[in-house]
Amino acid sequence: MALDFPSTAVSECSPAMRVRSLFIPLLLLIGACDVIEAPYFDPEALAQLPADAQCLIEAQQQPDFDPAPGSVPKRVLLEEMTGHKCGNCPRAGEMAYDLTRVQHPDRVYLVSIHAGPLANSSPTASKYFTDFTTEEGDAYFTTLNQANAVPYGMIDRVDQGTNHNAWPGFVEARLQETPISALRIFNCYDPDSGSLGTVVDVKYFADAPASERLCVFLVEDGIVDWQTDYSAPNGSPDIPDYVHHDVLRGSLNGTWGQPLRTDSNGDPQPVKSGETFTHSYGYQIPDHFEAANCKIVAFTYDFDTQEVRQVEVMPIVF
Repeated sequence: MALDFPSTAVSECSPAMRVRSLFIPLLLLIGACDVIEAPYFDPEALAQLPADAQCLIEAQQQPDFDPAPGSVPKRVLLEEMTGHKCGNCPRAGEMAYDLTRVQHPDRVYLVSIHAGPLANSSPTASKYFTDFTTEEGDAYFTTLNQANAVPYGMIDRVDQGTNHNAWPGFVEARLQETPISALRIFNCYDPDSGSLGTVVDVKYFADAPASERLCVFLVEDGIVDWQTDYSAPNGSPDIPDYVHHDVLRGSLNGTWGQPLRTDSNGDPQPVKSGETFTHSYGYQIPDHFEAANCKIVAFTYDFDTQEVRQVEVMPIVF
């Protein structure tokens, strides 16, 4: 794996510097031993590193990420804006589930974004007390939701709208696109501490503008909680055991992600065909998240147009 940190400004003690420091004592070991077997790092020193640096080292044991052009199919990101007090949202949720789990598993990925007035929680009430909103989701609702309403779907942030019956056609069209990038996700999760390290490799098959970015989400699936459903069969619209799928829990690298390539001043630069990038992140999984149901969703996109180029998903627990 070729390591490249084009968008990471080296701090006083950056992960890249900490990783390199592990190898300094190894020079002495090489001179003192006849045979040294891989991996060539000190486990005690490794344990002292933050999660992102630890995972970066573990990821180096993986085969190089070098997919050939045309070898990776287009995958589609479906972002569904919703709210647990939205009585019309369950029908859109059913469509999103069908597209991502039934019709196009492993080709279409869901991120369910709880945002807007109908996503507000009631902390002291007996129902709807869970807050599913995020800073990122609030920003997307304000910036990207052209209808200012839910349910609202975005397919690769190109086709969007409140009519969920139009989503299948949008998805089919995007699946026919030829991707200009590919991604690989490597996760390292410690259940004892709750620390997560994530490494994302990205390769481009075509030139791309300086506005090209990488965004890395954490989502949680299978959350059982309250939901309003105007079509509920029992007569009451308040459903206590509704299953919420792939709920956005936060971003590992900010609301709008980060540029793939920057110069020495931190200014975004164009991406060249054939370039490969590696980025590492650390994240602390809160105790009330079910880690076994959590996934990393990483995608490349053009910040200027918001068009999603490619998306990949990986559970944090195997």
